[in-house]
Amino acid sequence: MTLEDMKTAVVIAWALIWSVLAVSLASSASSWVLLVGSGALPPLMILWMWQPPARTVPAVIRKARR
Repeated sequence: MTLEDMKTAVVIAWALIWSVLAVSLASSASSWVLLVGSGALPPLMILWMWQPPARTVPAVIRKARR
């Protein structure tokens, strides 16, 4: 599984969980705002900040030798 596929799977799972929580718990406008904010911020941070690991020096050397 590639990094992009993992990121997408995590974001979709998070969105589904928070959607179920929002439907079952939200009764007022302030609770909707709280649920949407706490449900949307982590997936956006995952998509923006989760980067592939840096290449190591031996990996760079092996690639250069090929």
